[in-house]
Amino acid sequence: MNKIYDEITIVTVLYNSAKINESFFENLKSFKTVVVDNGKNEEILGKIKTYKNIKIISKNKNLGYGNGVNFAFESIATKFFLILNPDINIDENSINNLHNILSEHDDCGIVAPIIYPDEDFYGAFPEKNLKKLTLLNALKSRDLLSKSEIEGEICVDVVKWALLVKAKQFEKVGGFNEKLFLFWEEIDLCRRFRSNKLCVIITPKSKAEHKQDKLSDSNFQNFLIKTYYHEYSPLVYFNVQKFSFFYLKRMMKYLFRAISYLMILNLKKSLTYFLRLSASIRYFINLKLSSNSNK
Repeated sequence: MNKIYDEITIVTVLYNSAKINESFFENLKSFKTVVVDNGKNEEILGKIKTYKNIKIISKNKNLGYGNGVNFAFESIATKFFLILNPDINIDENSINNLHNILSEHDDCGIVAPIIYPDEDFYGAFPEKNLKKLTLLNALKSRDLLSKSEIEGEICVDVVKWALLVKAKQFEKVGGFNEKLFLFWEEIDLCRRFRSNKLCVIITPKSKAEHKQDKLSDSNFQNFLIKTYYHEYSPLVYFNVQKFSFFYLKRMMKYLFRAISYLMILNLKKSLTYFLRLSASIRYFINLKLSSNSNK
């Protein structure tokens, strides 16, 4: 029996995932698997509840991505766990290679495969992505690749779709940031690993295919959540501590665009900017309340 079956637990977080292909779970049936049900997954859960290797857990609410993984971590007893989005296709050879690398390096906390296609992000090597190439990103990538030691808090562009994580190191850094409901949580985790002198490795010997579900992207509830936290999460990540003219100007721009699009009946664009505005307002209200409570 392959050693990876005893040492790796698969973790996947589901929300509103009716269109997930059952083959994702079928291909991983040799692994212990923890599925976090964040809600609205009745169709796929009905198909997989008979799988003996799968444990389905839920707090009967949407915990968000990082908090969902933290919740799953409470049920993990293996040395490593592999976070996989259900729209990721990865073969056993790639998982085995990830396992070998993480096992060999005591100072490594995370190993990630190369994800393709990488249309949604720059990837590990931005200068190779000619469609999205900018001079700044090309130079930054070349600097990262040429230095044996990287100073500061720069993190390679890992994505949360596929990460093999060392359990004891994950616990050491405190898991995912509970304030990040969606977006930026993997970069925040990566930064805290590096702050604890633990490396993060991307290996081209392991590859994973991202089969993003366009129907999921078009789902209205998913649209609301993603648009809102796309604005909110960077404020949390960068730990913005005060309201300034810069943010006032940006919020006024959101308000102007929201009203302008509403007047020409472009409801989706209008809603997008209203959601961005409400996310910014909520962040700074929470910041004010937190500041007052600490006085």
